[in-house]
Amino acid sequence: MATIKDIAREAQVSISTVSFAINGTGPVAPETKKRIMEVIERLNYHPSSAARGLVTRMTNNICLYVPHPKSNIFTFHGNNLINDMLQGIGESIDEKDYNLLLAWEQPGSETDAKIMSLVNKKAIDGILFFNPTHNFKPIYELIKQKFPFVFMGRFFDNEPIDIVDIDNFDAGYRNTVHLIKLGHKNIGFISPGPLNYLVAGDRFEGYQEALRDHNIRYNEHYFYLGDNREASGYSALETFLKLKEPPTAVVAGRDIQAVGMLQYAQENGILVPEDIAIVSFENSQLAELHDITSIRTDLYRIGREAAKLLLQAIGRRKERQTQNIIIPSDIVIRRSCGSVLNPE
Repeated sequence: MATIKDIAREAQVSISTVSFAINGTGPVAPETKKRIMEVIERLNYHPSSAARGLVTRMTNNICLYVPHPKSNIFTFHGNNLINDMLQGIGESIDEKDYNLLLAWEQPGSETDAKIMSLVNKKAIDGILFFNPTHNFKPIYELIKQKFPFVFMGRFFDNEPIDIVDIDNFDAGYRNTVHLIKLGHKNIGFISPGPLNYLVAGDRFEGYQEALRDHNIRYNEHYFYLGDNREASGYSALETFLKLKEPPTAVVAGRDIQAVGMLQYAQENGILVPEDIAIVSFENSQLAELHDITSIRTDLYRIGREAAKLLLQAIGRRKERQTQNIIIPSDIVIRRSCGSVLNPE
């Protein structure tokens, strides 16, 4: 196996010149660099990533920080969205020869310690955050250190950070307005998770704003705290229909919840959309399979653009402005809301 010494000897240059040519860390004459690269190709030389890191002070690793595995975001039936996000990230970082590490959310201060340990040990060059919470304290330390990171989701403070996301507030607003235009006033909402997660909080706030804009009073009994399971949609509809005045339509926080609602409806002789109209988010394979009206969220593009933005931040730590990229989303109309039966 060829070494950097072999390359230097064959190209008749110093070892440091070979290093400069490979890593771009020093000036090398074009003709000299060409000769070095020809030797590298002829000898099939592959520089050690560890050795290269000592020179460039880069690991070529980025971290994807995601919710704890118990949230089952990777495992529930019919979810191809996380895979789409990973594919988008993978395509971007592969172009720059980067590796992807996963870090799981831990409760409380354990999360702070885990993230800052990776940063302080110089184990990674940057971080992608997916589905962050409102009170994510390590952000402020990362900003202070000027460490590169990108949020796939909105941040709650006016801090100089890079963001790639859909407008979840607008998506919640549009889903609710769609039902209002179909004649509904009693509209339930199933949260996709705890409201301290920004995606859940934003969608709920969009729902509330749509009600206010159309002079519809918010009914706290029409709110159900759901999660990433089909059972939460099942239980939500069961709870709603026990009310003295149940909702006639529901904004489900995720497609998997809408599927749970359909199951409960089928088991109890409830017609969708005649008795209860349903709209949802994600436009996953589940929505297509079960004919559910759903807001399309392009996680492949979110992942790809976030990774590209992070690599830019890594390459230009000191002189760059942060960016806020909003990926367009649209509502895909299917039978579950009644719009197909009664076009607007």
